[in-house]
Amino acid sequence: MLFSVKREKNNSIWKFLPLLLLVICIILFTHFSTQLSADNTARSRTALERAITRSITQCYALEGTYPPDLKYLVDHYGLIYDSDYYYIDYNYIGSNLRPDVTIIERN
Repeated sequence: MLFSVKREKNNSIWKFLPLLLLVICIILFTHFSTQLSADNTARSRTALERAITRSITQCYALEGTYPPDLKYLVDHYGLIYDSDYYYIDYNYIGSNLRPDVTIIERN
């Protein structure tokens, strides 16, 4: 060779670029999956609150009294919920007073 061309070894950054992109993708995936999970939990709780309210109101409209307990709503009005995931505190006050309902998530 008559002329020798010296090239600088600046390729060390390019070797780590795929690894860096993979780490960034994993971090973003983890972040968005936890956000999605939290959003789904909030939506399922809201859906359960609406279902309980609807069942209580329907019972009062049809029978003229509020349901005495949560089991009555499950048996007669088709209320379905995951009792392993939610604890529902149902306080019956009287036949003509709306019951106090509190939904608590179990961990």
